[in-house]
Parts: sequence; C-alpha cells; structure tokens
Amino acid sequence: SLLIHWWNDHKRNLPWKQTSDPYHVWVSEIILQQTRVKQGLKYYARFLEAFPDIASLATASEESVLKAWEGLGYYNRARNMQVTAKHILQKYGGQFPYEYAQILALKGIGPYTAAAIASFSFGKPYAVVDGNVLRIASRILGIEKDISKKSTVDQIQDFVGNAIQHALPAEFNQAIMDFGSLVCVPARPACETCIMSEYCVAYQLGKTADIPFKKKKQPLKNRYFHFFDLHLPNNKTILVQRSTGDIWARLFTLPLIETQDALVPGEAERREKLISMFEDEFAEAVRIETLGKSSQVLSHQKIHGFFYKLTLNQLNIVKKNDLYLVEREKVSKFAFPKIISTYLWETGRKED
Repeated sequence: SLLIHWWNDHKRNLPWKQTSDPYHVWVSEIILQQTRVKQGLKYYARFLEAFPDIASLATASEESVLKAWEGLGYYNRARNMQVTAKHILQKYGGQFPYEYAQILALKGIGPYTAAAIASFSFGKPYAVVDGNVLRIASRILGIEKDISKKSTVDQIQDFVGNAIQHALPAEFNQAIMDFGSLVCVPARPACETCIMSEYCVAYQLGKTADIPFKKKKQPLKNRYFHFFDLHLPNNKTILVQRSTGDIWARLFTLPLIETQDALVPGEAERREKLISMFEDEFAEAVRIETLGKSSQVLSHQKIHGFFYKLTLNQLNIVKKNDLYLVEREKVSKFAFPKIISTYLWETGRKED
C-alpha cells in the first residue's frame, strides 16, 4: 500500500509505460536489460520504427535487425528476438502468447521479462525481480547473503510474489522498479525521506551501504586489436565479417591483427599479417599512419583498439569469404561493434 501510494505521485513518464501492447513491452524490456533508460529511449523508438510489429521483425533480414541494434551491444539479444518473432508468427499467428509459461518458453526471455510481459500486457500476478527489486527486498528484509545465489533470489522472489497478490500487477511492478530507480538506489539511497525506512532492516541496522552483498566479479580479460582502415582506389575499402565462436559474431569490423599485449607491431610484422589475411601480395603501401586508440568494455573482456590508416595503390581480388570490398559511401549500411562505429563517426565516415 505504501509503495503504490508513493508511486501515484512519482511515476516515471516513459513511452513503454503508456502501452499494454506485449510486442512493445517485450522490445523495451530486452533493450533495457543492458542499457540505461536514457540511452534506451532513442533505441526503443528507432527499433519500433524499423519493425513496428512481430511480422515485420520476423521477416526482416538479420543484417537490418543488427543494424537497428547497432550501439546497444550484446547482439545476441537482437538475434534471439528475431528467432522468437518467427516462432510467434508460425505458432501463434503473430499474436503474443498470454500465459506466463508460454512466454517464458520463448527464446531469449527469462523469468524477469516473462513477468513484465505477463503483468503489463495481460494483468497476470507475476512479480518482476531485477537488480532494483533485489536491492529493495534485500534491504527491507536485511538479507546479508550473496544476492547472486539462487537461494537468495528465490527468497526474494517469494517475498515480492506474495506482495503482488495484494495489488494490480502492472501497477505493483512499475512502482517497485521506479522506487528502485529513484529512491532505493545503489549508492546513497534516500533513506531519510523513504516511505519504507520504518520497516527496512538494513536502514534500522545502519547497513544500507553493505546490503545488498554481491561477490566481486572476476577481472576483465584484456585483448589488443589493431584495426586497419584501408584506403583503396575508386574510393573503396575492405570490411571483415566476424565468424561465430568469438565476440561480435557476424558483425563487421575493419581488418585487424590481434596481439598478446599493447605493444604496437612493427611495420614489417603488420605487412606480413596483412598479406596473410588477404592471401595475396598487395601493391606497396603509399602511406601508413597511426590514428590513435580506443577501448570497449564487454561483459568479461576489455578490448583495446589501435587504429591505422593504410593507403594502397591497388589490391588484387579478395579471396576470402569473410572479406568485403565496399564503396566507402556504403559503409554506414553495415552493422559494427561500438568501438568501430565510434571510430567511423569520429572520422566522418558515417552519415548522421
């Protein structure tokens, strides 16, 4: 009751909160899994403009879906969405299933997203449990155990699952997520003005800085990529499509060399690697320039990128299937990982 009363005066005005369309709810929830709300707003609008319904997403090319997702990262989310859209189109005639178990069975949808769709779109009493909810509940209950453990998550799931039975499901889930985003935040929560402080064990014991507890992650693995921006005659360049089994599967990058450390390979080594990459002797390089470096942090890795501009008189026919000879004005049509798209923006190679 306290939560709903607070929410009626403090609810966030977000576009996906104004609809019960399960497709729109689904798109918003997948985007927000690894994305801040402010950033997610533009991607939500852009994605729905490109794919306004399940049928349009199901029948689109994978390249166009990845392009619409460019910049969000974790591209398997987009791939899984398209697989699910095709499944819904084939099995349910393009209508989103409304039973929680059916929603949960869809590829790329876990308990949190299934609960969000079931409650927001169909009024089913399933509580969402994300980082916000784990934090709120662990503080209220004074749980000092690791919140990444299944037993802790199950305890919190039971707690909020019982609470949602006494409210309208959509209102309860929106309220608890907004409360975690605005009041019970990770650092410096607004405990002095919090409506829950009287009932919050963590606050009463002075442990809000220690709860929730989560075991520290393993340190990131560092990888060093040396990207070559090839300038060829007739205003062309070369792009590489990444293979599966590693990061950025099926996305495009500039041709690259990976090294074991941050030391920049010498010119002879760079030339030898490039010859091996293209399976051919290319004409002499007119100019090789070092352009700078950038980085991108992934879930378990940090990519250190070094960029070089390589101007060639000519390049013989490319023989590998993963290499694409591309007109430079068409580069913007390809889907890139963030480190490459950022480089292309900064060098003025992409359209606004």
